[in-house]
Amino acid sequence: MTDTKISYRKRIETLSYDEIKNEKLGAIYSKDKTTFRVFAPYADTVELLITDNYKKTRKDSYEMIRNDIGICEITLQGDYEGYFYNYLVDGKYEVTDPYSFTSSINSISSVVVDMTKTDPVGFREQALTENKEEDAIIYEMSVKNYTADQTSGVVNRGKFLGLTEGGTKYKERKTGLDNIKELGVTHVQLLPIYDFISVDEDNGHFFDDDNYNWGYDPELYFAPEGSYSTDPYNPLSRIVEVKEMVKSFHENNISVIMDVVYNHTFKSYDSNLDTLAKGYYHRRNEDGSFANGSGVGNEVCSEKAFVRKLIVDSLIHWVKEYKIDGFRFDLMALVDIDTIKIALKELSKINPNIIIYGEPWMAFSSPLPLDKQILKGSQRSNGFGVFNDDFRDAIKGDVNGYERGYIQGVFSKKTAIETGIAGSIAYDNKRYGFADKASESINYFNCHDNLILYDKLAISLNRETNIDDYVKMALSIIFLSFGKPFIYEGNEFNQTKNNEANSYRSPLKINSIKWDKKLENYDIFTYTRDLIELRKSMKVLRYIHPKDIRRALTFMDDIDDSKILYKLEDEDQIYLVAINANSHRSNIDKNKLDKLFSKKAYKLINIFSKKGINEVEVDNDQGLILEERSVNVYKLGERNGL
Repeated sequence: MTDTKISYRKRIETLSYDEIKNEKLGAIYSKDKTTFRVFAPYADTVELLITDNYKKTRKDSYEMIRNDIGICEITLQGDYEGYFYNYLVDGKYEVTDPYSFTSSINSISSVVVDMTKTDPVGFREQALTENKEEDAIIYEMSVKNYTADQTSGVVNRGKFLGLTEGGTKYKERKTGLDNIKELGVTHVQLLPIYDFISVDEDNGHFFDDDNYNWGYDPELYFAPEGSYSTDPYNPLSRIVEVKEMVKSFHENNISVIMDVVYNHTFKSYDSNLDTLAKGYYHRRNEDGSFANGSGVGNEVCSEKAFVRKLIVDSLIHWVKEYKIDGFRFDLMALVDIDTIKIALKELSKINPNIIIYGEPWMAFSSPLPLDKQILKGSQRSNGFGVFNDDFRDAIKGDVNGYERGYIQGVFSKKTAIETGIAGSIAYDNKRYGFADKASESINYFNCHDNLILYDKLAISLNRETNIDDYVKMALSIIFLSFGKPFIYEGNEFNQTKNNEANSYRSPLKINSIKWDKKLENYDIFTYTRDLIELRKSMKVLRYIHPKDIRRALTFMDDIDDSKILYKLEDEDQIYLVAINANSHRSNIDKNKLDKLFSKKAYKLINIFSKKGINEVEVDNDQGLILEERSVNVYKLGERNGL
């Protein structure tokens, strides 16, 4: 390698994000001309291949010119809207444009698109939702899973448009979008809806058992997934239909969070990224092999300037173009914290209510320096959140095995439960969490990964008798805690995946929502719906700052570990939450209640029980009787009236 090449390579590798952040990449369209710009710093030659039909074997070819920061460029005069294009690298390797806004079916070719023609009527004028971060109630779901089953009653089953259909039912029970509305959540978190490469997008194979994938196999970060569109052969269909879906959620004041995978790419050496910029986009080991912190063959080198730019630019694109309200980062520990901070700063300028959170772990070790990894604690006062696996495992035990948690009778986990209830802040010397603010904690007991709650309880309890009691306790704990509550599709009616712990490519018979379950387990649904309504009514649970939480929250300390009682107090109301995880009824001594409330003359109104929301005055003269395996909420009133 000559000194000139060494100097050039060093220049490319040490470029800063600030130097290149304003560079435009991709197909920059106007009616009179289209400019194509792609980062390909080390290729000997890069040619633009373009055609009006991606099936043609012969395409027009144009040599691109590279500038001093590695961007290859060419401008074609004329109107190229709807044309298909690729880049030919070194005369041998044909790849798509990483900045493609859409593509042909199965991501074979990139497409020039006029994005101004893709807005549904009223979409651009529609106001953003006003759901604040402290009000967030998150519901994780898959576009395909949610309406694919025939019991959904949806016409466009498993598609983006399936989530726009109202009035759908299974027998007398609401399904699809109407179920989400009825439940009352504020945010939906969608499993990957960007373009992924692991399924055949043709409609004829949509329901095939071997043509399913969650989508954690990214190909084009700026483009929607084609298999979820009604016409994957039409490059505009996927764009328009994502916008229709978002518009429908927003019309119902439901914010939309995207699940994004910037920690790895599905392909490695043959990816469009590595073909265009060999050795640049992925972290490498000292021997030159791909680093594998993701556990699936590679990891993206987010700290490099053009990689960081790809991540930030694509996030901005989804927020500006599709009005996405937040992002969940897969294996967030592999995305350097500086990139996340930059992204959050830029996205907040567009949408002040943007939410960012992710998984504070990785699969294997990474060359990314430890101080740049996002682990539990890294989020402190940085404006984003992380999944709270401490709370998760304390509630119901490990994710896939027979281990039990607090709700199944391992009462030694009481302190961990109380720490989670307090938002995992530094509540006191005993209950000391990893968060500076409660909003940094995503409180959950399951997600798309691992065993779904019902299956986990079934194997850990070795029986299905009274599983509903345990489900209700798990739901109540996360909804009556400080922080962001998070549930997975179907938790509200005991959805099962037949003990499949890693269903990422299992068929729809495992993954799809079976709406007859809602009919069968309607009591769990109404309980969950009531919990959400209750949480929304309890202003105190909106508190995120430690000083406010410490002032509002008081635990009853002098009771046995099978019970957790705590007082919640704001300027308007005093509440008592009572958790009895024991298998028998328990009595709470009146003197202990008097001590907690600092008074003797009061009455308690039960506003929530195993049956859901109610309003029943209880006789607490002799203390409080708690039903076995139950969570109750009481309002405190004076003896002479509320």
